[in-house]
Amino acid sequence: MANSFKNYSIEEYLERLGSGSPTPGGGAAAALTSAQGAALIMMVANHTIGKPKYAEFEELNKDILAEAKELADRLMHGIDRDAEEFGKVSAAYALPRQFSDIQIDRVSAEIERLRADGHNIDDINEEGMTAEIMNQIEDALKAERQAAIATASVAAAEAPLMVMEDSLSALRLAATMKGRSNRMLESDIYVAALSLSSGIQSANLNVDANLPAIEKADPEIASSMRLRVARILAETDTIISGLLS
Repeated sequence: MANSFKNYSIEEYLERLGSGSPTPGGGAAAALTSAQGAALIMMVANHTIGKPKYAEFEELNKDILAEAKELADRLMHGIDRDAEEFGKVSAAYALPRQFSDIQIDRVSAEIERLRADGHNIDDINEEGMTAEIMNQIEDALKAERQAAIATASVAAAEAPLMVMEDSLSALRLAATMKGRSNRMLESDIYVAALSLSSGIQSANLNVDANLPAIEKADPEIASSMRLRVARILAETDTIISGLLS
């Protein structure tokens, strides 16, 4: 995409991040933090491959390099995906929920649209727009808005969940590299691991932010997401403890 945040310079990105613009935000920052961790894994692998001293780990580091590159690309895509999904959530929250939110000249069209979507709206008779009809319209608007928010929130939660999962995959690579890569760069493995852990913890906050709206519409989906998050966080803690011990 032409306006992808990947095309921004570091200075441009930070300026946009610190501005009043709704995107990029915390979710994008989480993805970028983890992308840097994956890139550091690539760096260590590149400084290991071709070194006679580490010949026995040559193929391992080549595999790690390829996987880390794929993960870094996906995490960078996560920056734009977070912004895109946040925009959909914002649009859902902006949907009308009261009769007064509808422009007068759009009332008839809105009634027909709501009917087409399966909502029961009485015909306007000689009494005109009665309070009962207005209540029916508002009930339909609120139901559609709530459904739209829930749908958008699921996608908005999946975006940081993917960042968490990709970050964990990269974190596993970092753990594999310890003792099997250029020992001069072992501190960079630790920095990579901590960056990935930070990205995971940060993305988790963005998942949590969307769960209440999902819970209202589909508790089963919310419960499934919580289980996925719990497993990721538990394995993250285990890997970090093992790496830094």
